[in-house]
Amino acid sequence: MVQKKASEIKEGDIILVYGEKAAVRKIETSGKGIKQGRVKCRIEAESLKANKPLVIIRLAEDMIETE
Repeated sequence: MVQKKASEIKEGDIILVYGEKAAVRKIETSGKGIKQGRVKCRIEAESLKANKPLVIIRLAEDMIETE
């Protein structure tokens, strides 16, 4: 598996979320926050095993495992 920054992930990528593979359906990026001053990414994915939706929020520079 390869690691990418959260800001580099695209729709259709396969990522590892909570120990299971999921396909990215939508990704939103916020502006810099007032408190932290960092960009955040909201990633909506669908589990490949259970077909259930998963939502994670990570900082743009956080590394996420992809396939």
